[in-house]
Amino acid sequence: MAKPWEELHIQIESDKEYNDAISYKGLTCLEVHAGWCGPCTAAIPTLKKLHWDMVEEKSAAVQFVVANSDNIQALQEFKERSKPLFMMFRKGQKLTTIEGVNTYALRQFVEENAPSKSDIASEE
Repeated sequence: MAKPWEELHIQIESDKEYNDAISYKGLTCLEVHAGWCGPCTAAIPTLKKLHWDMVEEKSAAVQFVVANSDNIQALQEFKERSKPLFMMFRKGQKLTTIEGVNTYALRQFVEENAPSKSDIASEE
């Protein structure tokens, strides 16, 4: 049975997948968690709604990615966290970090910074 976040997130398992995800031309919302972290699933309903609002309704170029800090070398410093951490990237550059399940800050940042799919297409 699929885990709840697998319905809307890209699950990354390797350093290569991590590098590919953060290099996306649109906005990447990377949720970093430890495999044992229960509170990390608390944001899932908000992320599902945000995904629907931004990607499905507004055609924003935003991808939601989940990474287990136990598996990705670049995220090893976050292995002992007991709450989720959201890191926002665009074209390989980290834009901001949002600690915990701060749904207001997460929604506001994505709404203000996610380019449209047409903007991404015109950059190519």
